[in-house]
Amino acid sequence: MSRTRIPVGRVELAALASGTIEAAPGPVIGLTDTGAAASIGPGRGHTLIVAWPGLGTTTVLRTLAAQYARRGTHVDVLDVSGQHAWARGQQRVHLHEDAGSIHRRLLQLADQVRAERKGRPRVVLVESDQTINTLLRFRHYPHPGGTGLDALTTVLAGGLLCGIRVVMACRAVPVPITHVAQDLFATRLLAAPTPRTWQLVGAPGAPVPDEPFRAGLMHLVHGGGHQRLRLLQLTPLQAAHLATTSGPIGTPTRWRRPRLRRRLHACHLARLAAPAASTFQIPRIQGDFR
Repeated sequence: MSRTRIPVGRVELAALASGTIEAAPGPVIGLTDTGAAASIGPGRGHTLIVAWPGLGTTTVLRTLAAQYARRGTHVDVLDVSGQHAWARGQQRVHLHEDAGSIHRRLLQLADQVRAERKGRPRVVLVESDQTINTLLRFRHYPHPGGTGLDALTTVLAGGLLCGIRVVMACRAVPVPITHVAQDLFATRLLAAPTPRTWQLVGAPGAPVPDEPFRAGLMHLVHGGGHQRLRLLQLTPLQAAHLATTSGPIGTPTRWRRPRLRRRLHACHLARLAAPAASTFQIPRIQGDFR
C-alpha cells in the first residue's frame, strides 16, 4: 500500500495563504497532507501533546499561545524550563515560571471551577515534564489533593464549563491521569507515538503509525480519527508580534531608530564640513530614543 509523502519540516508563517489564520475557527496547528489548515475549534476541548523533546512541543505551545492571545483569549503559560521568555510583558499572556506562582494560579482556577463561576475565556498552557514533575512535588497543603497536579486535574474535569481550556505538553502521558486521558483530552497531538501511547490516547481501532522521529511532524487525533500534520512554526519574535497586534499579519522586521540615525548622520556631515585646523566638538544628542 503506497503512502502519501509530504515534505518533512515545519510550516513557516509566510507559507500560509493570506487570511488563513483569521478565517480558521480556532488557532491553526499546521497543514494536513492535502495542504488544508488544521485548527483547534471551539468544540475541540482540552489538548494533549505527547512528544519527545526536540520534536516541536514548545513550538506548538508558542504558536497556539500567540493565536489565542490575538483572538482576545487570556493565556496562562506554566513553564519552569524558561522556554517562553517571549511571553514576558505581554498584555494577554501571563508567564508563570516558579513553582509557587504556578501552584497559586492553579489553585485559583480550581476554586473557580468548584464554585462553577464562568469567567472570561482563558487557556492554560503547561510546558514539558519538568513543569508537571514540579506540580507533583510542590504543595501548600500536607493533606492529599494539595498538589498542583490535583488542582490541574480539577480544571481538566470541569474547566470547559467555566471557559477554561488546557493545553498540556509532555513526553509521556502522566501516570495519575492515564486511565482518563482520552476522556479529558478531546484533541491529541502525537509525535512518533509508541504502542503504549497510542493505546492510551491514539485513535481507537487504528494501527500505530509506523514513522521515524521527525521534527515538525505530528498526528492529530480527534473524534475517533487521526491525520498527519506539518506543524506551523512561529519564532519567538513572530509570536510576540502576533500576540500584541490585531492588524494584518506580517513578518516583523528588526526595529530601528530613525531619529537617532538621522541625528548621528547630521553630526557626521558637520564634522566633515569643519576646517581641519579648528577644533570641532560633536553636538550633544538629546531626546528620547525609545
